[in-house]
Amino acid sequence: MREKLRAFIAAHTSQAAYLIVGVLTTAVNYAVYVLLTAGLSIHYAAGNVLAWAAAVAFSYFANGRWVYRSTSRRGWREAGEFALSRLFSLGLETVLLVLMVNLLSMNALAAKLLVAVVVVVVNYLTGLLVFNRKRGA
Repeated sequence: MREKLRAFIAAHTSQAAYLIVGVLTTAVNYAVYVLLTAGLSIHYAAGNVLAWAAAVAFSYFANGRWVYRSTSRRGWREAGEFALSRLFSLGLETVLLVLMVNLLSMNALAAKLLVAVVVVVVNYLTGLLVFNRKRGA
């Protein structure tokens, strides 16, 4: 039984690490969002973009180190690729947030939490493209 458990953990280490880093990244994103929108009364769309920037900075270093175990030096090129890969999810997140708040009259803080679920999945897939690409390509 122990060997099966060890094999299961070994086979799913990357996904578990992504889940932990994803939760922490979402917490950074949401905390900055709440601080800006509820604390400083910044419009929810602007707060979303600023919170996204803070979360991407955290996520880049945490994912590269613990999830994808990138062996490359943290450089401007890789950071740029990572930020670009996250632009798609920023657009998706912002559109979904605007639809939920403006069309469905949802609370902006609640909508932000719901949208985070979609964004976590999209970000995992785009992160694979950045950190697991062949070097020199």
